[in-house]
Amino acid sequence: MLAAPVPGSLPLRTYRDSIRRVSVSGSQCRSALLLFTSSSDTEAGDGAYCWSSASSASSPCPSLDAWARCSPLSSSFSSGWEAAEDPDGVEELRAIALQMVHDGYMQGLIRAFGDGRSSSAHRRGLGFGLKESLLGSWFSELDVEWVLSIGKGDREQLHLEDGFASLLDMMERWIKALKTMVQVFCITQQELRAKRPTVAVGGVRKAIWHFMLLATGKMDEREQEVAQFVRFAEASILRMLDFVDAVADAALNDDQAPEMLPGMLLVYTCVVDDSPAVLALFEEASMASSMFDAMNSVFLRKMNRLSDAIWSMMEKVRASFVTDDSWRVSSAEAGGVHKTTRLMMNYIMLLSRNERALSLILQDQQRHLSHQPDYYSSSVDILIKDMISCLEKQLEKTSNFISDPGLRYIFLMNNCSFISQKVSSLLLPSWTLFEDYKIDRPKKRDPRERPPPMEDYVNQPDPNLQEQIETDSNLDGLLMIQSFIEAYLDASWEPVMSCLYHDIPRGFLKLGGRLDKFETEFDETYKKQKQWKVPNPELRKRLRKAIVEKVIPGYSKYFAERTAKGKSNRPPINTPLELGEQLEELFEG
Repeated sequence: MLAAPVPGSLPLRTYRDSIRRVSVSGSQCRSALLLFTSSSDTEAGDGAYCWSSASSASSPCPSLDAWARCSPLSSSFSSGWEAAEDPDGVEELRAIALQMVHDGYMQGLIRAFGDGRSSSAHRRGLGFGLKESLLGSWFSELDVEWVLSIGKGDREQLHLEDGFASLLDMMERWIKALKTMVQVFCITQQELRAKRPTVAVGGVRKAIWHFMLLATGKMDEREQEVAQFVRFAEASILRMLDFVDAVADAALNDDQAPEMLPGMLLVYTCVVDDSPAVLALFEEASMASSMFDAMNSVFLRKMNRLSDAIWSMMEKVRASFVTDDSWRVSSAEAGGVHKTTRLMMNYIMLLSRNERALSLILQDQQRHLSHQPDYYSSSVDILIKDMISCLEKQLEKTSNFISDPGLRYIFLMNNCSFISQKVSSLLLPSWTLFEDYKIDRPKKRDPRERPPPMEDYVNQPDPNLQEQIETDSNLDGLLMIQSFIEAYLDASWEPVMSCLYHDIPRGFLKLGGRLDKFETEFDETYKKQKQWKVPNPELRKRLRKAIVEKVIPGYSKYFAERTAKGKSNRPPINTPLELGEQLEELFEG
């Protein structure tokens, strides 16, 4: 039997260093809210998300302003991390836990903690101090010694003044510590069970075995070991759970709480996942029934506290997305995907990837949402649909401030294409995207008029889309983007083509004929739109093809009709082939 460990007698930070080297989902805390890439171009990669540890106090929307200043991080909530063999580091942490037990470290620590509770220790004034010292050594090896100060009401131990990088780092360390601690206790409990007679020893043999244990005093020793283990486990878990209240307070009392949301979801998931194993520790000991009930109540309170904090943070995030300052857009920014679109879709991806935890949180929040009978608060899909609907409305509202009709539809195309791609990648139900738009052909309009609201421009798909539509699960997204292409062609290229076929007032003949007018309009439109950007290569290809199919046949037809009527043609500046080559250069930015 190993002697009780004396703090400092074992190699310092042997286990601590090993735990620090483990990469777990908690390390994704640092990447925060699945934020957008630093480049507006999707070529930067959907996985290049970022987060900020600071924000502008002068910004009317500090959270979004801080997010916008991010730079890409290699480690993020991207799709790649889910494919890791051990994304939560469970196997590595279990190996460390096994080492702690097999080295005799835990056995000595538990025995020393039990000795600290003895009456003789208390008479010598060593009880409380020795227990705190042992817990300090234990928590130090777990890399969370600062947690012990939280229970004393010292919330400054969270170092909130250092910014969120420090707090998120603590979340990661706490998650790894709790997972390791629970593994250690489960392994230790298994070893204690192995020392007891099994149910396979029945009848007379079982009675003899039981009598021998009583006669030798080993039954009392076994019970004492179990009691010491249970008390040590109880003390350790309760002190670890003090962090939950501290981090919930930090989340609720700070303006930058939304940046902690991913980490908070991981903390909540960790508590939910590990609570059954912890409660199982108290099911078998003879004196542990009251401990089981008490610990169960503690876990319920902690989960409710985290649930309330996370829900409050989610409401803050949603509110930050609908401020006018979040949706400002200049002509230069109208091309590409709006930064708030990226933020909202990355937030939606965060919700989807945490569906299990969020389902529990939403169920817990039903009492707060009882005044909304039509809101299915237990469904993450409904929550996501609500967010996408909000995003659609914000995009339409923002597009109305773009003066150029063609650019307005480029803006809508870029953003809705980005949304559609993300929704498809998450395998969300088809009704989550563009559900409210009707399928109807637009009426012809005067190209000089302001384009109508985008819901009036939803069209039946052209024949070239039919095959894609039959195989694509996101039918509504395809139809919506096709409607924007049709509206864009009507706004930008119909006025150009009308020069070849609409009558020109007699007073303008001296300024040149229809071909002259067409070439002037084409040149102006081409030069302007060559500077516009469509980041999605598939959408860019599709849009160029639609323009070519609208312009080139009409251009060729104009010359063919004049020749058929015996009218002379001056040589055009560009042949149809050359015109098509020019159009293939559009939207590079």
